[in-house]
Amino acid sequence: MVKRIKKGDFVSVNFNSVMFTLTKRAKVLCLPCQPGDSWVFEDSHTGDIHYVSEGCTVTITQEGE
Repeated sequence: MVKRIKKGDFVSVNFNSVMFTLTKRAKVLCLPCQPGDSWVFEDSHTGDIHYVSEGCTVTITQEGE
């Protein structure tokens, strides 16, 4: 069975091409469903909401409940 990131999971978000970490821990609020859609993350440390529509590496750190 292939595990997939889902709404409510906690992830880290990195832009590897520029060696930048957007957040080490964020809750997934929304996943992109089609081209042009954005990921929406809530940073667990700052509460900031991030909309990400460009290429990034999203790594699951904890499954949601």
